[in-house]
Amino acid sequence: MPTLPISYTFTDFLHQSSHTPLCITFATLEITNHQNGQFLNRVQWPQSRIILQKMPQTGLAEMTVPDNLVFCFYFRFHIPNAGEFHHGEMLSLPRPLDHGKLYVDKEKLRLSFRIDAPDPSLRVEVTHVYQAICKLEVFSAPLCGQTQ
Repeated sequence: MPTLPISYTFTDFLHQSSHTPLCITFATLEITNHQNGQFLNRVQWPQSRIILQKMPQTGLAEMTVPDNLVFCFYFRFHIPNAGEFHHGEMLSLPRPLDHGKLYVDKEKLRLSFRIDAPDPSLRVEVTHVYQAICKLEVFSAPLCGQTQ
């Protein structure tokens, strides 16, 4: 069964006038971690989700990432133009996360960020790759302690 193109799902939803959150469930999530250029580990989760919401501020959206190895987090990003792919920066990442990037194409959503540490040798690079949309649903309850 073919899945919905991820990039089109994102742009279609974010270019609507509604600010209602959308919960997107993906068939797979693969998380990889590196430290000082060395592979640390890889974790795969089935049925993983993100929450996508258009913000009242013009041109901004917010993504909540509940399925993370350590803690749930959210970040803001500029709403992409319609197209087959989008590269962007994560804005307003919670500490200790930084250097966040977002990539969306028809087949995958890739989030990459760094877990910062006072000692640079302890910093960890994290990549989340989500594939194959299984389910789309309106999700009205806030996550990660957010208030709407």
